[in-house]
Amino acid sequence: MENIIVKDITSYTCFDTNKKFFLDTNVLYWYTYPRFAENLTRQARPYYDFVDALVSSGNPLYTSVYNLTELLNVVEKNEYEIFKNADDTRKYFTHKDYRRVAEERDKLMQIMKVTLSNAKSTCNIINFPFEISSIEKFTNNLVNHRCDVFDYLILENCKKDQFINVISDDGDFFSIDKIQLFTTKSPLPDIVGV
Repeated sequence: MENIIVKDITSYTCFDTNKKFFLDTNVLYWYTYPRFAENLTRQARPYYDFVDALVSSGNPLYTSVYNLTELLNVVEKNEYEIFKNADDTRKYFTHKDYRRVAEERDKLMQIMKVTLSNAKSTCNIINFPFEISSIEKFTNNLVNHRCDVFDYLILENCKKDQFINVISDDGDFFSIDKIQLFTTKSPLPDIVGV
């Protein structure tokens, strides 16, 4: 964690309109998923405002194809929860049951299309392969970071391709060196002696 630079997005203003930023999945979700943008939470508002200012300034924004897959999974999960909670008769529907409801599947497809379109119009999408050597690197370095495999591989690719300005609310990102993390969070210490 010694080689990470942290910027508080609530007080940081970017004056360099050429500065590239990489959006993590939650930030992408808060900015591109129409249902969420209607009801921003206190946690999401600073990220939404920060990204909105960057979009207005013309800063180049990026995300990865893997962040898009996570984004669409989160959208589906949220739509399922909305469906399930809308009617007491649905409270026992599983996620798999929800996928079999044709009308809901069509609604989900429409909202995913809008979300994906919003993401593509906001960000340049980076395609890169996950390779076994990268997964082995993740595993072999597990004690040196707190990321899940997706985040680790995405961040390693960001560093490789010089997309080091990362906007995220993920506290695990503090454990990855050589990035500039734009966030509202502070790092948490390791838990020891459990």
